[in-house]
Amino acid sequence: MRVAQTARDLAARYALDEDKAYVAGILHDIARDYSPGELLAKAAQYGITVGIWEKYQPVVLHGPVAAAIAERDLGIRDREILEAVSVHTLGSADMSPVAKVVYLADIIEPGRRFAEAEHLRQLAEEDLDRAVLGAMDGTITYLIHRRLVVHPQTIEARNKLLVQQTEKEDGI
Repeated sequence: MRVAQTARDLAARYALDEDKAYVAGILHDIARDYSPGELLAKAAQYGITVGIWEKYQPVVLHGPVAAAIAERDLGIRDREILEAVSVHTLGSADMSPVAKVVYLADIIEPGRRFAEAEHLRQLAEEDLDRAVLGAMDGTITYLIHRRLVVHPQTIEARNKLLVQQTEKEDGI
């Protein structure tokens, strides 16, 4: 519920569809408590591509699996909602603004107490893309410090956002 409300608040801040952000926030973790084996089985059932990175760390499948459940079992048809649910863990190179809001809301919701959370919350009030970029940087740093795999999808998303942000700041 905290992610859904944070997503709604961010959507309002950036003049996005608050209801879509809220619904995506409600649905984003509906597969989060599945075991690795259940996630892999559900991915196969729903035709979700499972590569080496997902096999190594099946928890990253909980977003795409949640989106598949939302679409096939709950009847959600809105592409923005489904995308936001699907990519809320790894991000993607072409995230919609609603997907960015849900990705960020999952990281900065009020229950999050890690060191950079407050800084990211303040950044989220100023610039959505800079806040998402900061959140991705923090996630990558967290994974590296714990000697965990960084999914290439997150690296691609971060790099594309960094290039866009740099070009924006440099007036290119």
